[in-house]
Amino acid sequence: MSKELEKYFTTGEFANLCRVKKQTLFHYDEIGLLSPQIKGDNGYRYYSYDQFEVFQLIVLFKEFGVPLKEIKILLTDKSPRNMIKRLKETSFEIDEKIKRLNHLQAIIQTRLQLAEDTLDTDFSSISLQHLDEETFMISENILEVAEQKYTSVIPELIHYIQLHKLDRGYPIGAMLAREQIQKKEFYNYEHFYVKIPEGIEKVHCHTRPQGLYAVGYQKGVETEHAYDRIIQFVREKGLEMGEYAYEEYVIDEVLADGIENSITRIQLSIQS
Repeated sequence: MSKELEKYFTTGEFANLCRVKKQTLFHYDEIGLLSPQIKGDNGYRYYSYDQFEVFQLIVLFKEFGVPLKEIKILLTDKSPRNMIKRLKETSFEIDEKIKRLNHLQAIIQTRLQLAEDTLDTDFSSISLQHLDEETFMISENILEVAEQKYTSVIPELIHYIQLHKLDRGYPIGAMLAREQIQKKEFYNYEHFYVKIPEGIEKVHCHTRPQGLYAVGYQKGVETEHAYDRIIQFVREKGLEMGEYAYEEYVIDEVLADGIENSITRIQLSIQS
């Protein structure tokens, strides 16, 4: 090998540097995207280290779906303005992808935490717990509406949450007012809700106040039995129920085999 060619990489060496197969380099040469710096008389191809930077740029654009034909135009037309414009566009796309991935990660972490919490929970227990204030995005008032209305109210709430990127993986909950509990109208909810991040403008929102709550669990559709137990517990403690009970799935049909094995957590507010 001549002294001049000692400064260059063979196809195999360059492919190893770029962590691709030699066939990829052959293809790029064939379509005029990235050709060897030198093609020797012996038929061998040689690449320069500078071309590694070009290859890295090709990889970057490919990662974000830029067609090879467009990449070829960018690399052929050595225009700083065109390259700056495309790099800015790609930078914006990366930022948007990072936001989407961070959002998905937040949802996964919430669902993971909720699932792990079930492993240490005694679903036959009832306890008094001091709960922190939380903000819920709520549906329109559905008190006394027909059950069929749920098929429009719930999707509207979900779509609103998704549209405003407020979804963090929390389950849909339901607010049951004291009057309905006393009448044993356990499916006559006032609102559906979804917990949302803090710092959101309080529009269509409800703040569950911090304070004391009686927390129990309902298995499947045994609603009346669950509330009877919780109310009896509250009375035995010499306490009175507050304005609302907040219901939300702990184990839904994603984790449970059938609705009869689902678990709903009931958080009944206690009058202060």
